[in-house]
Amino acid sequence: MADIFSKLGDSIKTTIKQAVGQTQKSVDQASIRTDLLTKKSELKKLYQALGESHYKAYAMGETDETQGAIYEKITELVKDIAEAEKRLEDIVTTQKTSFSTFKEDVKTTWNEPTVGAQKNEEETQNDNVKVMKVCPVCNTGNNIHAAYCIHCGNKFE
Repeated sequence: MADIFSKLGDSIKTTIKQAVGQTQKSVDQASIRTDLLTKKSELKKLYQALGESHYKAYAMGETDETQGAIYEKITELVKDIAEAEKRLEDIVTTQKTSFSTFKEDVKTTWNEPTVGAQKNEEETQNDNVKVMKVCPVCNTGNNIHAAYCIHCGNKFE
């Protein structure tokens, strides 16, 4: 019975750690998405300013010195946006992968076969009657390969 509580405690601890990690990754995603929206909005404004600058220079028959500065800002901002999108993609991929791994670990923890247990149809079926392991404490029928009673948690020897 102590083994069940130990496994349960470990599973709860692992689940809480995983939940905290997933929450942090979600917060990171939200932060990067907000940053991306801000940068894309700024990029849109720069494109508008560039268009106005080009038009004014064209209308006056001149070249505009501010265009070079706008070009540099746009180039830098496009680079920042690409880097932020890559970071976001990495976080999303990591989050999906770590959660899938966590789910498999939990399944493995609770589906560990008992030592020496082998699935053998001949052991579990006898003239269409399922053979069961009866708990000596509460007389509940259990799977023949069970390590613990499903009713009272008694560990089978």
